[in-house]
Amino acid sequence: MKLLLGLYRERQYSPGRHLSNDVLLLDQIAHRLRERDFAVDLVTLDEAEARREAAATIFSMCQGKSALENLADWERQGATIINSPQAALNTHRDRLPALMVEAGISFPPTHLVSTKEKADLQSLDLNGGIWLKRGDVHASVTADVQWVDSVERLEAGMADFAKRGIDAAALQAHRAGDEIKFYGVADGGFFHWFYSGEARKYPFNSVALEDLARRAATAAGLHIFGGDVIISPSGELTLIDLNDWPSFAPCRERASYAIADFITRRVHGG
Repeated sequence: MKLLLGLYRERQYSPGRHLSNDVLLLDQIAHRLRERDFAVDLVTLDEAEARREAAATIFSMCQGKSALENLADWERQGATIINSPQAALNTHRDRLPALMVEAGISFPPTHLVSTKEKADLQSLDLNGGIWLKRGDVHASVTADVQWVDSVERLEAGMADFAKRGIDAAALQAHRAGDEIKFYGVADGGFFHWFYSGEARKYPFNSVALEDLARRAATAAGLHIFGGDVIISPSGELTLIDLNDWPSFAPCRERASYAIADFITRRVHGG
């Protein structure tokens, strides 16, 4: 019986309800895999260290740079990890914008600035407002993404990031329209989307939405993915975030089958 290891997300990146949602997803995936006659252990990264060489495949929700760099070492030593830690690092905001532009995917202009150094914030055009986001992982708490429309608010947001140990901030141009969240699994196995908050429901091509999401995931190297897209009044699609291993909370049960199917194919060489 082949052993699979599922790695929990680090607690600092899985606060509050996110922790229960993340755990529930891994629990359901593990259940589906055990139905396929795999042995599955769900552990933290530290607990996995002693068992990684015995595992046929590792599926990991780890998100922080330190954990992902550790997993990248395991991968270089021959471990099979879903998602690849290099792909997960590609979703960090110091890499994602350039990757998306290179892949020809519509993405708002995004600039990375240090929260530790005095930046020239006075020169920024904030009249229409911009988004201040942490410059590494995707949002875990509400304060990780802030709307700013003045230098004073921007400076306060940067100070908040610095106080919380976030070294870099991403300044992202605003795109007006309906926000859509999506979740997907590679190889056409699963795709789900829904409106995030109130929406005017501008007409758009849902096939183009899935195509955009899958092209973005492929460019980053992701197999299990999620993200956010803005639909403009004219129906134009703009990606604003891409995530590895989201919790799939609105569609967890269906997603768990698709993810278990994908992992099974990978273990068997598919």
